[in-house]
Amino acid sequence: MMKSIIIKELKLSKKGLIIWGIVTLVTILYGLAEYPMVSQYADSIMDSMNSMPRIVVIMFGMEGLSMDTSLDYHLIMFYWICLIVFVHAVYIGVTILSRDQRDRTFEFIYSKPYKRNEIITAKILVGVINIIVLAFVSWIGSIATIMFIDGTFAGVIEGKLVIVLITKTIIGMLLTQVVFFSIGLLLAAALNTHNSALKSGFLFVFVTYVIGIVIEYVGKINYLNFLSPFRYFTGTEVVNNGINIVYVLISTMITAVSVYFTYSLYNRKDLI
Repeated sequence: MMKSIIIKELKLSKKGLIIWGIVTLVTILYGLAEYPMVSQYADSIMDSMNSMPRIVVIMFGMEGLSMDTSLDYHLIMFYWICLIVFVHAVYIGVTILSRDQRDRTFEFIYSKPYKRNEIITAKILVGVINIIVLAFVSWIGSIATIMFIDGTFAGVIEGKLVIVLITKTIIGMLLTQVVFFSIGLLLAAALNTHNSALKSGFLFVFVTYVIGIVIEYVGKINYLNFLSPFRYFTGTEVVNNGINIVYVLISTMITAVSVYFTYSLYNRKDLI
């Protein structure tokens, strides 16, 4: 029974996924187009960034980075890609669950001989497919960036393959996407309307982004990283130290709790 729901939800989410995928690719392509000029004037750009307030440098995702290597450039672009895919993750989490209320089509699907848990599970699976596809697009785009800059897939920095380091950053990004997605699901289940859930989801992204910026700026309160998913798998941290198992566990716990309460709240929710 879930197969028909999954197919229906995939069709409904296809257009949105294409749009988000295009936005991600355009961002990456813009970075590629800018690279020849950026590399030519790298010293001047870095001097300009160094003259700016540190908070601005952090907000541009350039804290502790230069433009000397393809990996540095990837990490700068990775910062902006994360902003896109994290917003998308919350958006799809909210929309996949509350679309029927928003479009006034809930009577059609919920009058079918499907258990509500089956409907929720099917929608969650489609949402997961969406975020995996966007992560894959980001991975391909990031590899293309390295290939464009280095002219090879086998570039090595400090004895490590660049493509392996990039893949680790994308895995960390995907784990964070799942966290934001689960928060979007929970908000959709807890709040009465799609608009209120979506606004709350975007507010959650913004607030945790600001918290992440503050933690980075202060520099001595990394023990508060758990307050912001933006801090769980930062590109620089993953490249230097790998994926931290502590934040994997925190991400898993947040996701599990959010999904559990999504089922619990949505099963009791009055859809009218």
